[in-house]
Amino acid sequence: MPNTTQRTQDGTEHEPCPPSARCAPVPAPSVGRADRGQQSESEVLVFSRYADVAVIARDPAFEAKDAAWFDAYLPGWRRSPGMRLFGTSMVFHNGASHQRLRKAASPAFSPARLRSLRETVHAATEECLDLLDARPHGDVVDLHALLTLPVTCRTQCALIGLPEQDAPFLHELVQPLLALLDPVVGPRALREADRAAETLRPYLDRLVAERRARPGEDLASSVACLLGDDEAASALALALTAGFDTTVTLLDHAITALMTSPARAAVAAGEPSHVDAAISESLRLAPPVRLITRVARHEVTVGGVRVPAGREVMALIAEAHRDPEHFTDPDVFDPNRPASRLLSFGGGAHYCLGAQLARLEASLVLPALLRRFPRMAPAGPPCPDDRVTVSGWTALPVVLDP
Repeated sequence: MPNTTQRTQDGTEHEPCPPSARCAPVPAPSVGRADRGQQSESEVLVFSRYADVAVIARDPAFEAKDAAWFDAYLPGWRRSPGMRLFGTSMVFHNGASHQRLRKAASPAFSPARLRSLRETVHAATEECLDLLDARPHGDVVDLHALLTLPVTCRTQCALIGLPEQDAPFLHELVQPLLALLDPVVGPRALREADRAAETLRPYLDRLVAERRARPGEDLASSVACLLGDDEAASALALALTAGFDTTVTLLDHAITALMTSPARAAVAAGEPSHVDAAISESLRLAPPVRLITRVARHEVTVGGVRVPAGREVMALIAEAHRDPEHFTDPDVFDPNRPASRLLSFGGGAHYCLGAQLARLEASLVLPALLRRFPRMAPAGPPCPDDRVTVSGWTALPVVLDP
């Protein structure tokens, strides 16, 4: 959610994730690094070292900004339909209320439910690959539009309990809402998010009412039966925004890296340990969620820096994952590097509920694609979007059979 501009004490502007770091194809040049505990005029402390970011992500001394925080620092936020729709989701709750909201959504991510979604992912992947296989020899195709996005949208619709035909409309609708997760949101972006929320909320309300009358095993049924109208709609809006783009970004970056990696053959063979290692390395090098913000519940010291109670901190996950103090050759895509605890899905109480589903999708899509098109090659640079927190690509051009 938007809050402040970022400016260092000497008056120079600080962009937490420069464009070159956000969207460059991997491997990428080393990104600019914020100093440990760098403080801005807006009282935000910015951390980028892996050890520090890990503490902020996992330590209960840090909590998410919640409604009380927004009431204090962004009075009037409830007048924004977009912020109001997001502001009651679990990512902006702490303690007992966060646990209650998370518990309401958890049944949709159970091992049994994920097993049932496996066939959805497989079928969607094969259908997309068949369509790609029918393209003329040497064609340049956009894998973002023709594979990663449709597979993810179809899977997310099955998870939530939405008609597949609504996926394009919903994906387009939630794009402006993702901007609300950026540290700074301009008036135009806020207006676009508000318009999107005003269209999305009635759609979600109808879905919630239908599931209360005829519940199933999907996410919409779970939250509809356990939460009130506002909280149920907010939970579904979060699932749409986070679920669509984060998994697409994981797939896009992994495909780009594997096209030029020696690990390509091992992943194509489908050996689970090699596939999992490639997915983890892609999540390290290009985490779909590039930063998180937290508030200190009480005074705490992080990396030798005193963080007063109530101070807002920004933890740069993308930069932490390229910290040379923690990762050897951090800008190199190397699935064989020693395993490390990644921060791609957050940590602690707010660890992403959809992490295993995202990994499941990648574990099926990547080997199938590389087996079907063993000579696939890049056909130009990917096209980046203009977001900061959840950032990815809008196009991934490749030649399937050069």
